[in-house]
Amino acid sequence: KAGGPIMVTFSRGGGQFIAGKAADNTDDAACIAGAVAGALHCRTVAKLYGVPVILHTDHCQKSWLPWFDGMLEANEDYFKKNGEPLFSSHMLDLSEEPLEENIAI
Repeated sequence: KAGGPIMVTFSRGGGQFIAGKAADNTDDAACIAGAVAGALHCRTVAKLYGVPVILHTDHCQKSWLPWFDGMLEANEDYFKKNGEPLFSSHMLDLSEEPLEENIAI
């Protein structure tokens, strides 16, 4: 009723849940496909309510960089077709890595 924006955050595990736990997750394929499908769903449904949607990916640690790369690729593909990225923001969290490696990545 307020007409304000909504924010939805997708995690790697959430993406796999959306795709289905039995989906092949080689190279994070299910995690990527599920998060992308969820984001597309949110954008589509938000139009019905006339509200802006902010889509964010949750903390991504170093071992999950293939998922992060898949999210960036989805953003680029969506941008080429729609003139805006699919996700509004991504969170890369390398706080568990040594400072020098964190900065290098």
